[in-house]
Amino acid sequence: MVEQVINKVREPPNPKKIYRAALELSHQCDNVLKSTQILDETNKFSFPELFSPDNAAIRDKLRTYAERLIIPSSQFSRKGEDLIWKKVFYDVITSCRATKAHLSSPAKLPYRAHLMSAVGYYQHLLLKLQQQYHLNLCGVVDFAHDFSSSDTQVPDAILEEGISAVHRCLLYLGDLARYQAETEGINYKSISARFYHQALLICPKEGRPHNQLGTLAGINYEGLEAAYHYMKCLSSKIPFPGAGDNLKGIFNKTVSVSKDVMCSPESYPPTRRFLICFLLLADKLSGPVSMSEVDQLVRGLGGDFADCYTDNRQPFPPALVLKIVTMAIMLAENALAPGVDTVQPKLIPALVIELMTTILTVTIQQLGEKLSSPDNQFQSLQISGNVEEERSVVMLHVISTQSLLLPLKILGDWIKARHQLIAQDLTGTFWAQFGDLLNLFPHTRDLERIVKEGFSQSQQQQKIALPEDVALRGLAPLSTLHSQLEFPPMSPDLNLLDEFALRLLCLKSVGQFAAQLRPRPGLQYDLNSDLYSSLLAKPQVRSMITDRERTMKAMAHRRLQSEIKGLEYSVSANQYDSLSPFLVPVTSTVCLHLRTVKLLVATQRSVIIIPKQVIQDLDSLKKSRENHYARDAIKYFESMFKNGNWWLRGQGDQEFMSVKEPAPSPEMAGFLSVLSCCLYLANKSQGIVTLLVPDDAVSAAKNHKNCNAPNNYTGSLPVGRETLMELAKSLRYQSPRVALEFYSKWLMSNSMWKDLVAGQNDGTDSSLVFKII
Repeated sequence: MVEQVINKVREPPNPKKIYRAALELSHQCDNVLKSTQILDETNKFSFPELFSPDNAAIRDKLRTYAERLIIPSSQFSRKGEDLIWKKVFYDVITSCRATKAHLSSPAKLPYRAHLMSAVGYYQHLLLKLQQQYHLNLCGVVDFAHDFSSSDTQVPDAILEEGISAVHRCLLYLGDLARYQAETEGINYKSISARFYHQALLICPKEGRPHNQLGTLAGINYEGLEAAYHYMKCLSSKIPFPGAGDNLKGIFNKTVSVSKDVMCSPESYPPTRRFLICFLLLADKLSGPVSMSEVDQLVRGLGGDFADCYTDNRQPFPPALVLKIVTMAIMLAENALAPGVDTVQPKLIPALVIELMTTILTVTIQQLGEKLSSPDNQFQSLQISGNVEEERSVVMLHVISTQSLLLPLKILGDWIKARHQLIAQDLTGTFWAQFGDLLNLFPHTRDLERIVKEGFSQSQQQQKIALPEDVALRGLAPLSTLHSQLEFPPMSPDLNLLDEFALRLLCLKSVGQFAAQLRPRPGLQYDLNSDLYSSLLAKPQVRSMITDRERTMKAMAHRRLQSEIKGLEYSVSANQYDSLSPFLVPVTSTVCLHLRTVKLLVATQRSVIIIPKQVIQDLDSLKKSRENHYARDAIKYFESMFKNGNWWLRGQGDQEFMSVKEPAPSPEMAGFLSVLSCCLYLANKSQGIVTLLVPDDAVSAAKNHKNCNAPNNYTGSLPVGRETLMELAKSLRYQSPRVALEFYSKWLMSNSMWKDLVAGQNDGTDSSLVFKII
């Protein structure tokens, strides 16, 4: 008898019974909403009734029952999700928003609390779903944890069910953040968009996130951003039914505004004129149109777009230009679909080509000006041993500021995918322009060294998804390309230069693809020189002095001039009192006088080299809690090395000179390593190198108001200055000259330095450093 009772207790709950109980509670929630609506019709305030403790308790109980249908999974899981969203949260939200009572003082607080409760619940549910279905969504969603296990094999059908549940959960969170934006501020719109984009990463075939993003965009950029998302939704494998009506609403507004634009185009700025005309063209191409009217619009768009970018301006963010290009591609895809018998097949590819030609022209002009400008800043680049590679990095830094390369990359991918259908529209003039752009890029081999595993040169194939690929994932004509790419979270993180190097390789692959087509479209490629030329002019490739070669030589020349100008002061009449080209601090200096090191970097008068030995010492010192100054130095150097700074860099792998003499003691071995770096730099610069050494580590720290006395300090300088000088003399070819008052003398003689540290005296010892000649 007892065993029967125990078995009955352990018996899992019946999903049907739970669902029936949940339905009864659902009906009670409906009755509450009806009663509040009746009260509202009598002009009585109904929202205290909606948020009363009794009615809130009913919703909480319904949520508990419905969640038992979801976790663990059952045949009623989907219905349980709907009950929680609609009856527990959404109906209450829509009832408040319908009368805008949620914006008034009495109802605002309970309404906000209701939204926050919903957000907290779905964040909690998101983790539970990942755990139940053994998902690993780290790097894809915010609230992620790796619940995957090699011991647990989840069937594909169950896994797909879990992914769909997480997808809907992210949509709910996006909707809730969008509602919160009405009461909490527009910052919640970015949170809402983030959830929608995460939903797209989970299920790129679903169109509903794009519909929600379109609603969120509103009238931004004359409604073009919203129109993009509605079109993307309709082109998805699983479109959202309401997106068509939403798109039509955008087009109707555009038609009413476009009448004034057509009558007096000069009264509108180029940016607004372009956006309105582009939307008008998209509307006309969705049905029967007049060929002459559309042709005029297509040709006018190129001029309007070019006008927007006059005087080197960047009027549109890269994401918007990418959306414009994608809309043009989607229009072309609709026209090129089998069975379409209108003027569109002739006109819409022309729209894409017109846009790409204009973007090419603008990009070549802007990029050429930037690469040849004498105002380029090279100070953020470090010196490397390979001059050619260094020039390529310089060029890549400049090219990375050109945002129009993102849409060009997508256009190039589309041309490769649809070259058979649009070959007649790609003229020799177009390919000549495309070749001119590719000739401005660094050499392919240098780009490959930067990208490494991200691109297969032998197969001319991209391996890692770029941000524009992630944004257009699911676009039908690019599906073959996307199937070969690694998307987040599997794809490795790329920095900005890596991304642009990969982007340039992708664009170059389009040029090589075109050069291999038969018959040739007007472009030829020389493998040895990595140059492209047009078959129209038939130039001799080997006799050409290309823009890229001229640019690289000009940049190298200006780089050398910049170095010479920056070091001219070091050869003054009294050169021993002037600042030398290179400053090399030891570990004690960067720990006890980090602020002084920062000020020396800020003067931009000498290059400060951080030896590898110093980095090793700091790494050892940071493990002690008392050595907070070592951790501060590491954080500063990591930040500077990551962002790049001409005036501060680390010691190169080959930047040392072998020293035959052994160190006098084990304690001096570290200092000997630093001296070998100094000797190399002195030999390379054929000048002087300044070694930054505190007079006495302990006393200097005690006198420094920003440092605690390092009683347990174990840096690389346990001995005094005189001992170090003796060691330096024994290793140097010439006798070292000592400038005991170097810091104070240069401080008094340099007006820039005095202005920088005016009023910031920190009590630093005036005999902070000495100089090795």
